[in-house]
Amino acid sequence: MDSNFKKPEEQIFPECYWCADNVGRIALWGNIGLFVLKLLCGIAGNSRALLADAVHSGADVLTAAVVMVCLHISKSPPDDDHPYGHGNTEYIASMFIGISLAAVVVLIIYSSVTDILNGVSQHPDTIALAGLLISIAGNELMFRHSYCCGVRFKSPAMIANAWENRADVYSSIAALIGVIGALLGIPIMDSVGAILVAILIGRSSFEMMKDSWNGILDRSLEQEVEARIRKEALAHSDVRDVIYLRTRSMGPYFSIDLKLAVPPEMKLQHAYTISDQVKEAIIKAIDMDKTLGFLNVSPAGYYGTKI
Repeated sequence: MDSNFKKPEEQIFPECYWCADNVGRIALWGNIGLFVLKLLCGIAGNSRALLADAVHSGADVLTAAVVMVCLHISKSPPDDDHPYGHGNTEYIASMFIGISLAAVVVLIIYSSVTDILNGVSQHPDTIALAGLLISIAGNELMFRHSYCCGVRFKSPAMIANAWENRADVYSSIAALIGVIGALLGIPIMDSVGAILVAILIGRSSFEMMKDSWNGILDRSLEQEVEARIRKEALAHSDVRDVIYLRTRSMGPYFSIDLKLAVPPEMKLQHAYTISDQVKEAIIKAIDMDKTLGFLNVSPAGYYGTKI
């Protein structure tokens, strides 16, 4: 993540819902426009680096469509076959983005290295510069829009889509370096710029696939969050211990399964009243009322050892 980028405030305003509902559409049409622009400028400007960047945007068009579909599915309510909802669909979208970008990396590096070994040099025109500058500005705007929505609504697919746009910014800058170098009399720099684009795309692809894989495998919440859950549970005077705590991420939602140890002589009705009180305290403490998918708190008799 870019350390110089300021994380947006997580307060959700009424207009945020419109932005979130249209993240996929804006990404789709924005990338279609940039793909066409870079393709035409790359052909007219005879730039390998810009054409590589256009391929990147072409992959974005496909993945933006996948994100739109998966975001729609992830909002579907739980059913008999999927009692925990459909939140993990977003991780599938992120994984698809990562795999498609990896394929783009192989294609760009292969074609660029082949040109260099065969002595094929590129002589780009200044129109390639215009296409790259517009690409940088457009992708940065889409990044800020998708990242803001992703943070507010805790959506891994939106955040993955945002960092894909930021990767496009970096790849366009790398292509820009190659084009400028070629215009200054070093023709090989255009192919070198294309390889730089591929390296940046590859880095983004690896991070996306790693995060998506962890999400698909039901990665637990951060240790800090789990520690706060334990603290809130043990703060209740009738809770003797936390027998076990299981958490997992489900797309933009979280699931928490908590079993409390209470005195064995306590009546069952009172034990479940305590569980409800602990549940309310946890929701308030970790501020997850909008992103909490499931929170199951149940009591068990305390016999001095954990089950």
